[in-house]
This record gives sequence, structure tokens and C-alpha cells, in this order.
Amino acid sequence: MNEQEFIEIKNQILKQLESSQVDNKKDITEAIEKMSPQELEEFVKKNSLLKEKQTSECVFCSITQGKTQSYKLEENKKSLAILEINPLSQGHSLVLSKNHDKLPSQALTLANKLAKRIKSKLKPEEVKIETSNILGHNLVQVIPIFKDKKLEKKQASEKELVLLQEKLRFKPRQKKPKPQIKVERVLEKAPKRFP
Repeated sequence: MNEQEFIEIKNQILKQLESSQVDNKKDITEAIEKMSPQELEEFVKKNSLLKEKQTSECVFCSITQGKTQSYKLEENKKSLAILEINPLSQGHSLVLSKNHDKLPSQALTLANKLAKRIKSKLKPEEVKIETSNILGHNLVQVIPIFKDKKLEKKQASEKELVLLQEKLRFKPRQKKPKPQIKVERVLEKAPKRFP
């Protein structure tokens, strides 16, 4: 388990724990927070929290299928762009493949489109685009890099995410109505001509 997977799995477990009805939530949360990557992996296996090769259990598949709430920015037939809820920097986004095992070219196209939007709206020094595989799901991370700001993973508040979503979301272009041209009947106003 790499560090990125460790962080994602830990956050996923803690989020599930928040909404559970377990009596000793506080103690379990503290224990999970103190776990090393190896301890967390053993804990996950021992408690059968993640089932391998079952895409229906994948949090990212759940997001692309609309079963789990996300802060959606844009979507195409094969990928979905969302805000990262535990961003490394303001505007950190994920472009998820709708297919668990494959990363389509449309995901990279959407990531590049999103990177341009982030540059124009948030004015970072640069925007890093990298492909990842987290929990077996293929995705693209779009990470804005700001001058004099260290990349640090932290949980974003719902208010921050909603405001950022509004700022970065691609809005459908509204078609302007075609102007109505009044055509007057020229023949009725023209004088009659005699041969």
C-alpha cells in the first residue's frame, strides 16, 4: 500500500465510521488515526472492509454512478471531474474514469480542460496533471501549485467545496435566441407597373 492509498483508505474508513451507529466511535477513530500503513492494511484485511476485485465496493465507482455525493465539475461519456475532498491545494481535483480498470483518453482531455479553467480562475503558478490508481481505480489528479504554499493534504469544509465548485464548474453555454427579422411584404408596398 503506497502513501496515497494509505491516506485514501484511512479517510474512507473514518468517513464510514462517522455515519455508523458504533458506541465507541471516538476510541476507534483515535486508534485508526495512530495506525501505520502496515497496521491499517492488516486492520482492513482482518475486518474485510475492502473486497478486492469488486468494483461495486469501490468508492470512486460509487461516485461515478451517482451513489455517493461528490462536488462535480464536469462530465463526459467516459469520465467525471470532481473536487478532491482532502485536497493538497485549493482546486485539487480528480478526473475519474467511469470504467474501474481503464483510463480513457477522454479523462486526460477533461483533465487538461480543467487545468486551463483552474489556471484562469485560481491563478496558480502551475497545474500538475498526473495519472494514479487508487484502490484499483484509474484516475487523473489535477493539482494546482501555488507560489510559497506547501502541498499539504487536509480535509476541506463543505462550505469551501461548494464555493470552489461554483467557481470551477463548467456551465453549459446558453444558446442565444435568434433575432426575429420582420419581413415586410415588399410587393404590397411597391407601385404597380404597367408594361
